[in-house]
Amino acid sequence: MQLPLAQATAEPLSGDYRLVVCSIGQATPASAKSIALGLGVPVQRVLDALYRAPAILVDNIPFDTAQQMQDLLDTLGYDTRVEHCQQPSAVQAECFDIAAYITDEQHYDRIVAELARFLGTDESEASRLLTTPPGIVIGNVTQATLDALTGRLGEGVELIASNPATALYDLFLAVDSADQARRTCQELRRRGYSLIADQGCVLIDMSKPEADRLWSSFQRANTLRVINQDFLRFDLVLTEPGSGLSDAAHRVLSELAGIPDHIIPRLFEATPVTLVEALPKGQLERFMLAFSEAGLSVRADLISFMHLGLKITRTAQPSLLNQTLRSLGLLDTKRNHLPELPFQLPCVLPELQARVIRYALRTAGTEAELVEVSA
Repeated sequence: MQLPLAQATAEPLSGDYRLVVCSIGQATPASAKSIALGLGVPVQRVLDALYRAPAILVDNIPFDTAQQMQDLLDTLGYDTRVEHCQQPSAVQAECFDIAAYITDEQHYDRIVAELARFLGTDESEASRLLTTPPGIVIGNVTQATLDALTGRLGEGVELIASNPATALYDLFLAVDSADQARRTCQELRRRGYSLIADQGCVLIDMSKPEADRLWSSFQRANTLRVINQDFLRFDLVLTEPGSGLSDAAHRVLSELAGIPDHIIPRLFEATPVTLVEALPKGQLERFMLAFSEAGLSVRADLISFMHLGLKITRTAQPSLLNQTLRSLGLLDTKRNHLPELPFQLPCVLPELQARVIRYALRTAGTEAELVEVSA
């Protein structure tokens, strides 16, 4: 790809116009290297303009040159505009980190492929980003990039954007032994922190600078994990039968939880039962308040780091199931045959991985259940 500026080999072109990137649009970052070469600027500068749009890509050029560049970039899928240099530059837009959560596993392969294309990476890396809690797929980007990514990924996924400068952070223990947990908690208390627990989430509501300082201190030991609260997700579980099904309770179960009317009376016979799955932290307070005001006893279970087992209950194709499980490394390769049904796989998986594998098994004629286990 040859950009007009690359033709100016004698003296740099000068003028009164600039080319502004409004959005990455339908383009891919794979073209950034060619754009950078044509403009004679670093690749990172081009990538910054693409992902942090609106941003000036090149300034002080003739109008004809700006138009030629715009036409070329538009053919690549970028959303751009030409403006006069005397026009006030757009104020630097707010930047976000973006986390993705798969809501429909049947779209997983397509979403992975689209995310890889959007990020300019391979599908294995895109899959790793999606399946590593809490699913942060890109950081330090603007609303224009969020809008472009939302349009590209389509249905089956939910995106949450959070400004790290204003977000609050929680600290979780990330240890392999009770002794490591004890030593880490002792050190945190020695530093003056009042812990809310001795396992799991130990500190809450921290600013990013404070959380970063702590993480830096414990980075070598790798015993703490810093998580943006906005990216946490919860299951809401009905815990008690209650004194009766009021009109308010019926309404909130129908409107907020989406429970069909004919099922609502039966919920109270099967407590505890999950009412809402994978609710983002930003909606948690509103939901909990609504359930409480309706007289319902509901608890919030953090699922962001949940690990699940898979229980195989039925299969129409035992040989295919055997082959699939072995190829995924989910079955002991020393066994020549499948265990007798039903059986539980000898491993635990992050929540999303477990759901995706369950879906893949179902499409291949095998029924599997998700089983809650300790990580």
